[in-house]
Amino acid sequence: MPSAPLKITVLGSGTSMGVPTLGCPCRVCKSSDPHDKRLRPSVLISRHGQNVLIDTTPDFRQQALRIGLDRLDAILLTHGHADHILGFDDIRPFNIRQRSAMPVYSNEETFRVIRRVFAYVFDDKPTLSTVPSVTLNTVRSPFELLGIPFIPVPLLHGELEVLGFRFGRAAYLTDFSKVPDSSMALLQGLDELVLDALRDIPHPMHQTVEQALALIQQLKPRRAWFTHIAHDLPHSETNERLIKMGYPHVQLAYDGLEFEVQAEMPKEASHKHGAFESSRAATGGARSTRLSAFSSSQAWASRYAIFGHTSVLAIGNFDGIHLGHQAILRATVERAHDLNAVSTALTFDPSPRKVLHPESAPLRLSTNAQRMEWFNALGLEAVVVLPFTLELARLSPSEFVEQILVRDLHGKAVLVGENFRFGHKQAGDVKLLTELGKKHGFDVVIVPPVVYRGEVVSSTIIRREIAEGDVSHAARLLGRPFALTGEVISGTGTGRRFTFPTLNLVPEQELLPARGVYITRACIEGESRSHRSVTNIGTRPTFNGSSLSVETHLLDSQPVGTPKRMEVRFWKRLREEKKFSSPEELRAQIAADIARANKFFSRLRHSRAIRQPTTAGG
Repeated sequence: MPSAPLKITVLGSGTSMGVPTLGCPCRVCKSSDPHDKRLRPSVLISRHGQNVLIDTTPDFRQQALRIGLDRLDAILLTHGHADHILGFDDIRPFNIRQRSAMPVYSNEETFRVIRRVFAYVFDDKPTLSTVPSVTLNTVRSPFELLGIPFIPVPLLHGELEVLGFRFGRAAYLTDFSKVPDSSMALLQGLDELVLDALRDIPHPMHQTVEQALALIQQLKPRRAWFTHIAHDLPHSETNERLIKMGYPHVQLAYDGLEFEVQAEMPKEASHKHGAFESSRAATGGARSTRLSAFSSSQAWASRYAIFGHTSVLAIGNFDGIHLGHQAILRATVERAHDLNAVSTALTFDPSPRKVLHPESAPLRLSTNAQRMEWFNALGLEAVVVLPFTLELARLSPSEFVEQILVRDLHGKAVLVGENFRFGHKQAGDVKLLTELGKKHGFDVVIVPPVVYRGEVVSSTIIRREIAEGDVSHAARLLGRPFALTGEVISGTGTGRRFTFPTLNLVPEQELLPARGVYITRACIEGESRSHRSVTNIGTRPTFNGSSLSVETHLLDSQPVGTPKRMEVRFWKRLREEKKFSSPEELRAQIAADIARANKFFSRLRHSRAIRQPTTAGG
């Protein structure tokens, strides 16, 4: 039997002043959306009827009453700032009811503050009233609560050393500006990550949204939640922005949010914590927290079916993984969670049309590597990429279902779009799939298409928009900017000599945007932040070029040497490519392009920053 999961309840998700902030007239503070009401930051971790609290905020009494908390077994403190400890006195009712001292875990610096602020608890003087009864436990290594190890994660909050905590496949990191390199190893293999993301404007002691996203890209949790959120970030608008930026698995936490997470750490992560490795025997067939990719359905079966796991399947080409694909994949993850099954995408490479009708096969929007990245970001547990061969194409619809979906993948539910076709000569449709599902005991879910502003989202439309250069429209349908990836090669040096230095990308994608100049962001391999950039796709007609090239000029800084790889994300087309009469005229035009790009990014940043009046947000 699988062990009981941990239940995580977000008690508060706001800053030290909470949201609404006293006396503030901004629209978030005046919002009627309950998700914009944020008490001071705290979470409760529950299992087997026991509860562990992280931080006793000034709002702890209100938070505990709101969820009906009737038992508390331990307290973890991240640090000694007022918004994290001033509810410490409110633990007294639990002392009385449970007739025991409360164990409290933190570092020595936090306990120095606790002893000073709550001196009456520790001075051993007689009192006619009750005071909290506690035992203070200084933590320097993992300790056990709720039957599992809790791992302290050292962080920096400005110059103050504070603690985050890892428990099972989740971690809670509030109030920090930097994760030391030594702590990164403690945060591998996460299903759920709750982390500080104060606002967009930099703060010396907290992460911005951009910095939090960069950390998420490094740690690659299945899902991430922002906390310690200032009133600069409206809940629904910020969540929509994150989706459009290509982070559908990242959302703002909110007061009252609940989710479950597995109590055991994945095997690959537990090796990072040697103090507990010997006490936690690895179990055969443990489910992975990372996307597992297979090149055959039999390989999936040998990994999962042998241990009795079933699957919930999303089937399709998933080229580009646009908003319509994302709807199918999210529904797959949710259904798999409900059925305790393995959420699995079943797809093909090359595409069936490229094998059967190569003369009319469309150019691919994405590479397999990109698809794997996006499958993982959406929370899929596994993907089966079947090599599409003539042998596979000859399988009848019933043979495809019986041999692959039922025998190998042990499907409990299959999710597809309404135009799904399968089997020899595309003879199978959703009606036949539903009939076969009834025969073999799996459910079939037909996910309706996603409509954006009256237009059905499809890979065909996105290809058209990209080919015509309308990358802005394509990004809206994709839910993120269209991106080219590939190696960076040395160019002819023409740009550096006559105009502006560029990085020359050899794109791996089949489809390129129309020739022209684009506002882009460039992600250099090995760097955590992206760069504002301008990218030209064309043949450099001013210099009588003949071969097509993708050249990117970074606006903020130039790398030392030539990077090995780069990703270029396309935001907006500035103009068509044209031939100029001289390098000087071209240089003047590029300078104008750069000015327009800088204005675009400044306007974008400005619009985000001035949506509300801002405060220090400590």
